[in-house]
Amino acid sequence: MRPLSALYYIKENKMRSFIIIFMLFLTTFLFIAGNYIDSIEYYWERAEEYSNKICVVTAVSTDEDFKEFGEFYQDICNDEKLTVMDRTSRGFWGLDWISTMGFETGSSSFVFSTPEDMKTVFDNLGIECDFSDIKDRSVVMSSALAAQYDLKKGDIVNEKLDDNISGDYTLDAIIDDNSYILFYVIPNPDTQILRANIISDEMSGDELRNYVNNIKGDRKVHVSSSLKENLDSQLDPFVLIFYTAIILLSAVLSVIVNSVITGQYIKRTYEFGVYRAIGISKAGIYKKCTAEILLMNVIAIVFGAAIIMLLSYMLNELLYIPSGKYLPYYSEIGLKGFLLSNLLVVIPTVLLKGRGMSRADVTEF
Repeated sequence: MRPLSALYYIKENKMRSFIIIFMLFLTTFLFIAGNYIDSIEYYWERAEEYSNKICVVTAVSTDEDFKEFGEFYQDICNDEKLTVMDRTSRGFWGLDWISTMGFETGSSSFVFSTPEDMKTVFDNLGIECDFSDIKDRSVVMSSALAAQYDLKKGDIVNEKLDDNISGDYTLDAIIDDNSYILFYVIPNPDTQILRANIISDEMSGDELRNYVNNIKGDRKVHVSSSLKENLDSQLDPFVLIFYTAIILLSAVLSVIVNSVITGQYIKRTYEFGVYRAIGISKAGIYKKCTAEILLMNVIAIVFGAAIIMLLSYMLNELLYIPSGKYLPYYSEIGLKGFLLSNLLVVIPTVLLKGRGMSRADVTEF
């Protein structure tokens, strides 16, 4: 193995290399930190998907005798592209749940007047559910949410679980779903229709909402907005704090890593001076330093990724999944956070150490 190769130094200086690799390894843990933040959105992804396919329209109080909503309701019912189902005008609360990060957050709910309406929507959403026991005042929830509250089929859901729930509902079906949504079946007691669910086999998301808004025109009707927009606005502060923390931690880690590497490379000044004396160019020395640091960084990333995957697996299997939680193994925010931190540490290290060692001069010794 050639002395100028990056692997040669690591092989011949295992302890020194280990110290540098360990310092670089620390940056990989920002990946799992990002996964924790993304775990909130992970459980809202299915809710976002469902809300994109279910458009809820509601009468507003300024509509005198709700005439405009009545006209609008007739128009959407007559539209062949839409499937319209009336529902009670009352709003219903979801169950609060504990996130993987450890804090309590709310959830959403969907309400149907009949089991048939719920089945129609579930078929449209692709939700597999046993409807054999679904009836008036039934509630359906995911296995994850049921696990959080230690509920099983047939249990009663009421204000004992959450103060915001009014009345008693029977948990008549549990779906294999990673969402924290409650689906209620509540007969519509209203003599006048003031709220409705809209689905379409042809449209979803913004296309569906824009289509319904065009039918609404200037009439006093509220059309539900995208859940993703609301969720993004709530998660933005977490993301901002995360990236701010990354920059601060990376700056501190960069100083520490560079101090450690500086100590290691100062001891090698004579070595690089000899390289210069035997005709190795500054570019060659710079290349060697860069290759060593990048190789140690790759080793740190590989070991870091393996440890993070193993740690995430153990946390999920032993702690999170049994309690209705989940830590994603991958997230875009985690990847960006790790890359940002790693680059903020590695780039200054490469620039400073490579440049410094390329200037070593054997005549100074």
